[in-house]
Amino acid sequence: MIKPYVTHIVLQQYHPSSIYSEREAAAACNLSISALRSLRAFGLVMGEVIGKQRRYSEEDVVQLRQIHRLHHGLGINLAGVEVILHLLKRLEAVEQELAQERERI
Repeated sequence: MIKPYVTHIVLQQYHPSSIYSEREAAAACNLSISALRSLRAFGLVMGEVIGKQRRYSEEDVVQLRQIHRLHHGLGINLAGVEVILHLLKRLEAVEQELAQERERI
C-alpha cells in the first residue's frame, strides 16, 4: 500500500532592505548567527554598529552570500575566500579604470 504524503511549500516575496539586523542578515544568507559572527571575526564582513546592535547593509549581505557560495558551495577555505574577494574588488577597480579610459578616448 502506498502512503500518501504532503509537501508544504511556502513562497514569500523578497523585499530587500537597506539595513539588516544580525538575525536578518544571517537568514538572508542561509547562515547561522554564530557563522556570521565567525566571518566577522575573520574580517570578511564587518557590518556597522548602530545604537547597541550590529547592522548589515545590502552590500554586506551580497558579500555574505558570495562568501557562503565560495566556502560551502565550492569548498574554498576562508583564507582562500579572502584572497578571492580581494582579487574581485581589484578586478572591479581595474574595470572601472578601463571604462573611464574608454570614455576619455
